[in-house]
Amino acid sequence: MIVVFSAPLDVDLSGFTKQLWKMKIVHRVVIEQSQVLIVEDEHNAQLVTQLYQHWQQEGELTPELVREVAQIGSNSATENSRAVDFKKIPLVLLLLVSSLLLTLGIDFGQNIELRKLLSITDFDYVGGYNSLNQSLESMQLWRFISPIFMHFSIIHLIFNGLWIWVIGTVIEQQQKSLVLLGIVIFSAISSNIVQYLVSGPYFGGLSGVVYALISYAWLWDKMTEKKLLVVSNALMGFMVVFLVLGYSGLLTRLGLGDIANTAHLSGLVAGLIAAVVLAVVNVTSLKATDK
Repeated sequence: MIVVFSAPLDVDLSGFTKQLWKMKIVHRVVIEQSQVLIVEDEHNAQLVTQLYQHWQQEGELTPELVREVAQIGSNSATENSRAVDFKKIPLVLLLLVSSLLLTLGIDFGQNIELRKLLSITDFDYVGGYNSLNQSLESMQLWRFISPIFMHFSIIHLIFNGLWIWVIGTVIEQQQKSLVLLGIVIFSAISSNIVQYLVSGPYFGGLSGVVYALISYAWLWDKMTEKKLLVVSNALMGFMVVFLVLGYSGLLTRLGLGDIANTAHLSGLVAGLIAAVVLAVVNVTSLKATDK
């Protein structure tokens, strides 16, 4: 919660706050030694500050003035959302750099020894592989996440990297690194395990995580007022169609190679689950703050 301004107790803010509710700006006024107006996010804080300055000068907020100030604030928010602050996206940078280095390290799959070490379980040259229990019992816990860093073609690496950059930077900048880390870990482990159960350990890539970030951002905007505005219905539809085409085998026949379709599907589901859980946590924390 962000404190926007304080006003003397004898100032009647009812007309001003009524206008804020009409604009669907969630806020509250705390009565202490003065009246303190609080909002949820920085963008609304800037908008309310400008409106309050006009209200002090004019004594009222005309519909025309509200639209003008809101439009300026919207344009400013859009510009700020497009700007990337590298200090605020350490996890995105770590994911991209790790994927690049480890993909080059396995030589796009040709370095079998390193690839075996990074796969969810160890495997041999004739098609045999260990169980998940063996990875657990030997405490090789990194194996449940490390497959996401392995890519087997430059197109595979660039495609996933671009989506991590586009979606991941928005989530990390707006919702902090811890939220993004939770989504990445949850989707990586779940998609890796499910894909292993279907195909064994012969897979890799960030695609499951990419699907999780896209579905998370899409559903988050449907469930909350503080939107990410990075995944449209059209994009979500395209990714679902791409998933269906993957299962149909058409993409493989077109020369895109073997596709870990199960990892894509489980990643998508993981992102939806994460959105529901975090949206509930967000609402619960707001209610606790308001008490």
